[in-house]
Amino acid sequence: MAGRTLLPVITAFALLSCSVKEDRSACPCLLAVNLTGPGPIEYRIEDSIGEILHEGTVPRDTVVYHDVPRDRVRIIAVSGAALEDGVRIPYGEQSPPLYMYHGIISASGEAMKVNATLHKQFCGLTLVLDGPPGDGKPIGVTVRGSVEGIGLDGRPFDGEFCCPVTGMSCLLLRQSPSDLLLLDIVMQDKVVRTFSLGTYIREAGYDWTDTDLKDITICLSLSVTQITLKLGEWSHTENINVEI
Repeated sequence: MAGRTLLPVITAFALLSCSVKEDRSACPCLLAVNLTGPGPIEYRIEDSIGEILHEGTVPRDTVVYHDVPRDRVRIIAVSGAALEDGVRIPYGEQSPPLYMYHGIISASGEAMKVNATLHKQFCGLTLVLDGPPGDGKPIGVTVRGSVEGIGLDGRPFDGEFCCPVTGMSCLLLRQSPSDLLLLDIVMQDKVVRTFSLGTYIREAGYDWTDTDLKDITICLSLSVTQITLKLGEWSHTENINVEI
């Protein structure tokens, strides 16, 4: 009688032991990606050799769940532009309102959560004019630089960039190096003065490597030009004679 009752207990213990010792290394990792930023957000998840595992578009501040191999995976997310191999700005156009996330993680467990916060990759430049030039002729302002785009890993693409400051404001993509950023005063389709905008920005303490770029306001007076950079509570003014 005792032998008949012992057999089921031994069998159950053996089954339990097998489930504990089961090799689960081939099982996928359930990856939860918390996409935080302005929407819509395009995202892509790649494996260790760059093959696309999952991709899609979601509203802002959304968590997505996907099975991925227990290996290194890359997560990319973009808002404000199409998710391609990077973002390139056509000559003569301003930057899009670009937010990005890029991360490489090791999905080693059965489940994992990643906070993918998209960061601001552009600077809003606003010009405030003290008044029109003395002769009343219309003026234009153009910003030129040496960064034409940005890679998915956040590294700038070298190339010519030129953008008219329409309505005294424009969006500038993350710059590097900033000293190559120039500001042109244009009258009758002719550049009458060029300012080293990148130099003023650097001297003001602005950092193009900030995680989220700050916006910039510059005040211009076209008799004796006053360039004032306002970054939060900090300001810096340069007086330069302009002949126009």
